[in-house]
Amino acid sequence: MKLLLLYRRRWWLLYLPIVLLLGLLLALVARVWDPLPPSRIVIGTGPAQSSYLQLARAYANRLEHLGLAVDIVTHPRPQDPLIRMVAGDPSIDITFAQGLYAPQGTGVHALSVVGHEIIWVVARRNIEHIEQLRGKRIATSVDDSSNRLAMNLLLAHLRIKEDEVTLTSQVGDAAIAALAEGEVDAVVHVATGDSQTANALARMDNMHILGIERAGALAAREPHLRAVIMPQGSIELRSNLPASDLPTMVTLTHLLVRPDLHPAVQRALLDVAGELHVMAGFLERQGVYPTTLGSDFAVSPTAQRYAQGQRPLMETLLPFRKAQWTQLWLFAVLPIAVLGSLLLWRAPRYIEWRVDAALQHFYGELKFLEQDMSSITSTDPAALRAALSRLDLLERQVANMELPDRFADRWYTLREHLQHARHRLMALRSAGA
Repeated sequence: MKLLLLYRRRWWLLYLPIVLLLGLLLALVARVWDPLPPSRIVIGTGPAQSSYLQLARAYANRLEHLGLAVDIVTHPRPQDPLIRMVAGDPSIDITFAQGLYAPQGTGVHALSVVGHEIIWVVARRNIEHIEQLRGKRIATSVDDSSNRLAMNLLLAHLRIKEDEVTLTSQVGDAAIAALAEGEVDAVVHVATGDSQTANALARMDNMHILGIERAGALAAREPHLRAVIMPQGSIELRSNLPASDLPTMVTLTHLLVRPDLHPAVQRALLDVAGELHVMAGFLERQGVYPTTLGSDFAVSPTAQRYAQGQRPLMETLLPFRKAQWTQLWLFAVLPIAVLGSLLLWRAPRYIEWRVDAALQHFYGELKFLEQDMSSITSTDPAALRAALSRLDLLERQVANMELPDRFADRWYTLREHLQHARHRLMALRSAGA
């Protein structure tokens, strides 16, 4: 391309590509390298009576104070959000799930263990030991529910075949009613200590909570269960409920997220979990939860770094949303702006470099010509004609150069040097004549 044309179109050929490149870099940074966290996230929970719904509301309340809008989507069953996340549904970002679902939970990450849920086994007074459930009718909800998964583990532990018991699908209030009316002999329910269903079952007349004998042996074989002791009077001290220390089992409750959920949102969730779950609960000592120790699901890399105290500096100094914007501007926008300023500042130098290269080419040819002229004598007309032909070609090429006006002085200087060489050749030819 001619230098004059390049100079005249420098805004389109130099400056505009640089501006477009900077815009592309900013877009890549904002979407790939260090994107801003989403302004809205979705928590999937179970039905209205689920304790997970109340927990999701507590999270939503604190997250909204950080600048994150939260949508809570309820499902017919507590495990449905997990099933959707495992299937790759991107519409659910966060959910809660028990460790009993860990074999089905590949493809999601655990941020933290936030508590545990007890396997409540409530039966009629005439059933004194859990082994006496053989041949009984037991309400355990539907297949694939945590109640049914826990019941299957208990049956295997007790060496009771599934066809030796009758398992029904009642759950919640329906299970309570079935037990009260004699439709079933026992209920197996997996829930927290403050569950309305669990408390209602524990306080029913002519019913009592069964301990799980050899709970430690079951926990040793089943990694998703933990053996604990329910102390005498821990449910209600005045009524001495339960009437004695009972061995029982718990499954851990996990805060789960999609693996690609923004790390800043994950850290915000961990901050909230630290506020909500640090206090003591039923059969939970203060400071035990939240934790990543013993998680039944794969722990998120962000949660692992968070547990080691690693997090961006800005998040320790500024509120959540301001910290994200500051990081983007400080570590992405500002460096790109500096780079862009340097490129725009140096862009005119490219034209100067092209002009220098063109002029240096002609000066180099002139130098070679002058070196050859030093060996030419006036008695060698053939060498004189060859030198004059080379000089004529150089002068025509220089005359046809189109340079910006700002370089006119250098162009005229080059022509003067060519003219000086012509004078020397003409003097030699005159001397030979």
